Amino acid sequence: MSSLERSLLEGRLSHAYLFVGPQHVGKMTLAINLAQALNCVSEDKPCGQCHSCRRIASGNHPDIRIVRRAEALDSEEPSQSKNIRIDQIRELQHSVNLKPYEGGWRVIIIDETEFMNEEAANALLKTLEEPPDSTIFVLIASDEGSLLPTILSRCQRLEVPLLPIQTVRQALVDKWGTPPERADLLARLSHGAIGWAISATRDDNMLEERSQNLESLIALTGSDITERFEFAADLAIQFGKNRALVRARLELWLTWWRDLLLLKNGCTKFVTNIDRQDILEQQAGKYSLNSIRGIIKSIQETMQHLEQNANPRLALEVLMLNINVEREKSYA
Repeated sequence: MSSLERSLLEGRLSHAYLFVGPQHVGKMTLAINLAQALNCVSEDKPCGQCHSCRRIASGNHPDIRIVRRAEALDSEEPSQSKNIRIDQIRELQHSVNLKPYEGGWRVIIIDETEFMNEEAANALLKTLEEPPDSTIFVLIASDEGSLLPTILSRCQRLEVPLLPIQTVRQALVDKWGTPPERADLLARLSHGAIGWAISATRDDNMLEERSQNLESLIALTGSDITERFEFAADLAIQFGKNRALVRARLELWLTWWRDLLLLKNGCTKFVTNIDRQDILEQQAGKYSLNSIRGIIKSIQETMQHLEQNANPRLALEVLMLNINVEREKSYA
């Protein structure tokens, strides 16, 4: 039994929780389940079927509030700016001073809490210092290091880890009715982030976008330097608007080269991109182990440089130069 389940059974709940873990690992799902358990009218909580549970799941329960990052003020504002703003926190401060409308508990869920600006964080801190009755705050974050230490100290921390691939696969089959072959692919692509896998079962565009990005990245290995530098310039522009999107594309590319490395070493069962295994096997015979290791190292270094705020175009151009690996003439 988890500490959260034990607290629910014993009625010893904290007034504020911090759910921390990688993106798409299921933190929001856990927060919704907690809100359901607190307001469920059935004996087996949360039942997921009662009127309260269904309204919470659909986002239509008046006592459950989800605060998300505000839209950028203009097209020039980077999407990664800290834009949970003071007006959003002030609005929720007003609402939490009211009694719950329907359920026994009001639950305030703040998604991507690390993206609060300083004013918003200080305003939230005041509320956490004097929490209202019958109200529980759930803060969700992937990077807890960006939160104020004073906020961290007022929350009970719960880590939501990545799950084993087989666990994700079985959950997709058993709970979401996903066909086994598709469930296997999604589980591998998720790397244990079950939230991503569940979303992909509902949205075919996610796999289509992944396919398009993968095709463009694979094509780079056969492109000349001019095409690769043009690609780097476009990616640098995207990075200025959405860092997470560019990071995801590089991570996708990294999985491709890791798969090639696994195939070269005979570890077929650990391959991620199993829907492209025929292409992987073709390419695995064209590159030496040293070349593949060099590409992997270059991608990792580029991601690190981007995290350290290096010039994005320069960092990506260096990567484009390094992918011009020498194809092997004999197996390494």
